[in-house]
Amino acid sequence: MRLKYGLLCAFAPLLLAATPAQTTDVILTGGSILTMAGDQPEFVEAILLRNGKIAALGTLASVKKAADKKVELLDLKGRTVLPGFIDAHGHMGYVGQNAAMAQLQPPPVGTVTSIAELQDALRRYPRPDGMPLIIGNGYDDSQLAERRHPTLADLDAVSSTVPILVLHVSGHFAAMNSAMLKLVGYTPETPDPMGGVIRREADGKTPNGVLEETALYPVMKVLTPPSMDASIAPLVTGAKIYAANGITTGQDGRIMPESWAAMEEADKRGLFPIDVVALTSFERDWSPAVRARIGKPYPAGGHLRIGGIKLTLDGSPQGRTAWLKDPVPIPPHGQKEGYAGYPAIDLKLFNAKLADAAQNGWQVFVHVNGDAAAQALIDGVRDNGLAGKRTIAIHNQVVQLDQLKDMKALDIQPSFFANHTYYWGDWHRDVALGPKRADFISPQATGWALGLRPTAHNDSPVVPPDMMRLVWSSVNRLTQSGDILGPMERISPYRALQQVTINAAWQIGEDGNKGSLVAGKRADLVVLDGNPLTVDAAKIYSIKVVATIKDGKTIYGSLGSPREP
Repeated sequence: MRLKYGLLCAFAPLLLAATPAQTTDVILTGGSILTMAGDQPEFVEAILLRNGKIAALGTLASVKKAADKKVELLDLKGRTVLPGFIDAHGHMGYVGQNAAMAQLQPPPVGTVTSIAELQDALRRYPRPDGMPLIIGNGYDDSQLAERRHPTLADLDAVSSTVPILVLHVSGHFAAMNSAMLKLVGYTPETPDPMGGVIRREADGKTPNGVLEETALYPVMKVLTPPSMDASIAPLVTGAKIYAANGITTGQDGRIMPESWAAMEEADKRGLFPIDVVALTSFERDWSPAVRARIGKPYPAGGHLRIGGIKLTLDGSPQGRTAWLKDPVPIPPHGQKEGYAGYPAIDLKLFNAKLADAAQNGWQVFVHVNGDAAAQALIDGVRDNGLAGKRTIAIHNQVVQLDQLKDMKALDIQPSFFANHTYYWGDWHRDVALGPKRADFISPQATGWALGLRPTAHNDSPVVPPDMMRLVWSSVNRLTQSGDILGPMERISPYRALQQVTINAAWQIGEDGNKGSLVAGKRADLVVLDGNPLTVDAAKIYSIKVVATIKDGKTIYGSLGSPREP
């Protein structure tokens, strides 16, 4: 069943139009220009941009000498320039969708801290004309006063006639009222799907409105936008939000077959201000035409490529659906002592998909949160001809030391969800994992020490695409209560910046023209109002993006009017 409405048609413009194509040489100077070109920090006095690329960098005198006679100079006024940030993992389209929903996030992102406040937010939601349901995003049971998910009864108290759907901050759960449950078609006779759970009332049969993991799939089908333009709108909005956060290469980290046409059309229309790396959800079947594009470069004049395939092995650690070797300290609703999460995919199917990728030479990206899931990935890479192929372990949060060593041997590279220490560190320590596992969550320092090339990501919209908050979390590992979660796993600010620039480019095979400021590479830059290497490490999160430059064009913010040198 498909709802005939424009769920995501109307989005306010977030940015001014991009500047015209660069035709004049531009020199940036008068600030800190950090190249990220080596294993130690390197600053240059000036950088020359020409025709979308970096033409020269070094002293101001040498850069002026390399410039054309027609050249403009931009004074950085003490600000800091870095390579444009690269989103190592996120869901750009969902970031755009989230902008149109009722906002249910807890502090520091939002204000919802109880079921009553969630209900009030839904009642206040200005539902657009013609939209036959209320949809919200970002509630977090770990941050609600009740420490539970909203149920059918809670949402029926808002409305029992208008369908209501609220999505968990992790993206791995949802809650529905009775009208939405009926629309989706779930009844007491509906069995739990493989890799998912339909939570039940005390009778063990009647759905209580809360869905886990793959039980959400029918909900997503109901929410399919009704037109091409409605499908494109959130993609473009998400790309613009990314640009406002200094990101010049974004990721849409799990696209479905039904959403690919909109992504392709948006790129053909020239609507993406940034480069977008899409990953195909490979649990699904894909047409030969799409399969033929996997791993190929950006098309001429385009900003969209399919970087590889995506598989999901397990769920969410904060939601306690991550697949663990040892039980969680406090089991979630409906589970008994000894519960340790579960796989989200049949392992026979998982291995068949890995073999398919290996045969075609495609890069593989796998969602793994728990250590049991990590082991299934290690075994799958070893058994299916993927050793040495730069497989990416997305999130890789509850992983053991011996597994990291195996990953190094097999060229499985970790992309850590490093912001978990801040947003859910206290919850992991006390409820979801226990102190020992929580201290080793997202073990970035160990990964670096073993010779891996880690990245870090926000998994937006799970948390906002704030790259400075991400760098701050990697450096400090502070929880919201002020605890330092695993102090030995803190890394230096420079390492943290490498994880969102050159390492992120390397993991997707684009380090030849991105990720560092080097002559000949693309002129993708971010300008910050502070230097992450010199400010108090505890204040890195406060640094703001002043401007984002993609291929030499300013796509967000401004550096003011240039002048002749």
